[in-house]
Amino acid sequence: MRIIYFTTALEKEDYVAFCENWNGSLNTTIQNLHNRLIRALALTHEVDVISVRPFSKKYCKLKKLDASTTLEGKITWHYLEVKKRKLFRVNYTKRDAKKILLKLNLKDAIILTDTLNPYILKTSTSLAEYFKLPIIGVCNNTPSGIHDTGKSYTTKLHSMADNLSGYITQTSSLNELFNKHNRANITIEGVLEDKYKETDVKEYGKYIFHYGNLEERFGVYGLIQAFIELNNPDINLVVAGYHANLEKMDKLSKFRSNIKFLGMISNDLMISLENGSLFNINSRPYSEDYDRYLIPYNTLDYLNSKSLTVSVRNKILLKTFKDDALWLELGEKEELIEVMNKALNMSDKMKDEMIKKANADAQKLYSMSVVNRKLILFLKQFLKQRE
Repeated sequence: MRIIYFTTALEKEDYVAFCENWNGSLNTTIQNLHNRLIRALALTHEVDVISVRPFSKKYCKLKKLDASTTLEGKITWHYLEVKKRKLFRVNYTKRDAKKILLKLNLKDAIILTDTLNPYILKTSTSLAEYFKLPIIGVCNNTPSGIHDTGKSYTTKLHSMADNLSGYITQTSSLNELFNKHNRANITIEGVLEDKYKETDVKEYGKYIFHYGNLEERFGVYGLIQAFIELNNPDINLVVAGYHANLEKMDKLSKFRSNIKFLGMISNDLMISLENGSLFNINSRPYSEDYDRYLIPYNTLDYLNSKSLTVSVRNKILLKTFKDDALWLELGEKEELIEVMNKALNMSDKMKDEMIKKANADAQKLYSMSVVNRKLILFLKQFLKQRE
């Protein structure tokens, strides 16, 4: 079985270098999710990645992205050329991807595709039809949940993703949203990182760590206000992530010396900061829609770290990790202060027990080897049923 994966994601080190050419925030959660899923598949099978890297006249310093190839074990990362002019971009993308596929042995091949990018989806579905290959959609968010998009974007993506051969979704609710014709599907709630390079984080002293989407609606300023009112000058709050209001965050960090804003960071630094913190916190305010469709990836990573997890509740995670973390009901300021104090005053013995149990439970469900076995079995059964 040959797996062909259409995505905007990059190889890990390539992504770090790519970010250096951006003035704005890339969605690192999407990068990490697809990158880890690809590497999980590649534990046992060859994967050809057709990567259409994000590009923007406003935020990207480069005039164009040249075509190139990176080899990583069983993975071949095919980076397509991307030019600033949007006119004909889809046609060029389809042309270049087709050239790559023509060179591959497509016997028993299957296409996996991102379902949240119209360029990716249009290219992958068109080529699946041309080469008569089955195509599975990878669904890790609702179209309406994508930053800076409107109703037309949501409607367009739902229409484009409506006729795929099957679906890999983060939750059963996402499957209900995308898979209107009840086609082959599997739920993969998350994939944990299995390789990283430890980074020295001693410069941050004793700190609480928060990583994720830093848009105001996702609670970062509520967390900062709660931290200020916690009134513990010996502890720092380290905040990192994407989609931040850079001017506002820079002002806050200059106004309060114990608030450290790092912006976008590498996967290696993110994990090192998670491992070195007093505790990691996900303060995203509770939302019924978010709780229904999604699982917070930062909380999953926290549960696999060497530090205590504090997070707003999630119904799926609570089934397994109820006793492995301190759970917030709504993520409001007074509750944040109360639970942060509780975390800071918890005995080392109790913390160590919770961390150890969280790590074991997370590995049992979301390690790359576990995800590999589930996905490969699903894909093999799917192909067999099509014979």
